[in-house]
Formats: sequence, structure tokens, C-alpha cells
Amino acid sequence: MFAKSLGLAALAAAASLALPAAAATITPVGVTASNTFPFWGTYNAENLIDGSGLSGGLHDADYANMWMTDLGVSAATLTFDLGQTFKLSGADIWNYNFGVEEFASTLDRASKAFKISISTDGVTYTQVLAGELARGTGKALAAESFGLGGKARYVQIALDGNHQKYPETYGYAPIGLSEVRFTGSAVPEPATWAMMITGFGLAGTALRSARRRGQQFA
Repeated sequence: MFAKSLGLAALAAAASLALPAAAATITPVGVTASNTFPFWGTYNAENLIDGSGLSGGLHDADYANMWMTDLGVSAATLTFDLGQTFKLSGADIWNYNFGVEEFASTLDRASKAFKISISTDGVTYTQVLAGELARGTGKALAAESFGLGGKARYVQIALDGNHQKYPETYGYAPIGLSEVRFTGSAVPEPATWAMMITGFGLAGTALRSARRRGQQFA
């Protein structure tokens, strides 16, 4: 009886490891930008993942909580490290949101066209999405959500162009974002899979032993 209980417990534990985890919000553990506005110690890429400016799912209009390229740079690539491999299901992006309509040149810095590519090794990337982001409002801003698929530890967002209609008027055209999150479920590491296989093996051995003892006493 004890062996049978042990076998069933091992089987249940192994099976629980095999079940897919529920999708959850993924906060990247690191981010790098191909270009960043270098002055005043603001607009750091880390602002995109540290939750600064976020409250109740809305992002504020404080530029100190955002990221932006240098003046005149209207294309950049952001590389996010998720910390481990996930099966992705979506991305939430809060666009650049500093300014008011009376000074539209700052609101126009919001990023527009983008492409998302994913990688498990940080070397080979596969594009999985292309789209456009809406212009910021200068008021509390909700994220734009996009569906994703595939397994990845690293995600690149390539940005190209902003919402500026008359660049000749302002003379420069940087681009920016406020915050980025992803959604998905963790993919078991090789060690976890090994544990799962061992669990199934122990469960099978325990059940076979219990069956043999039962036959001896029959």
C-alpha cells in the first residue's frame, strides 16, 4: 500500500510539472537600446521596464519616466531580456507620452511603425509581428496590446519613425516609448524536464513493485 501511494504521489508530481503554466505578465530583467538621448541622466532604457510612471495600468506624462533616442534619430532597436524562456502570448506597449497639444512637437515623438522579433539564444531572431502604435495624449495613457506567439528569452522591438507630420518645422525627429511588458508562460528548463522524467520513472517502478507484491499474496 505504501509503495502504491508513493508511486501515485510521484506520478502526480511529475504530471504537475508537465502541465503548462498559466499565462502571466512578464517584466523583462534587462533592456538595451541601440540609441538613447545622452543628456541630463534621463530617458534611460531601464525606464521601459522598471514600472516608473505606471499606476493602475496607466502611464503618466513625466518624461523622466520614459525612454527616447537622441535628437534627429528616428529609428532604434530595443532588446529585452526576459530572464528565461517563455512561450509568449502578447506584448503591452505604452507609447511616449510627454507633452500637451499646445506643444505638439513633444507628443509627436511617440513611436509609430514597429517590428517585433524573438530569439531563444540572443543571436538568431525571427520576426513575429509588425504594426503601428498610436500617438500619445499627454494624459494618463493605457497600453496598446498585441498578440504574440513563439518561445523566446529575448525580444527585439525595432522602431522606425514617429508621429511628426512636419519634420522640417521642428528640425529633428527623435522617437520614444514609456513602458513595455510581455505576457506568456514559463517554459521548463532542461533540469525540470529531467526531474519530470525521473518522476515518471520512479512512479512506474513503484507501481510495478506494488503489483508484484500483490500477486505474491494473491
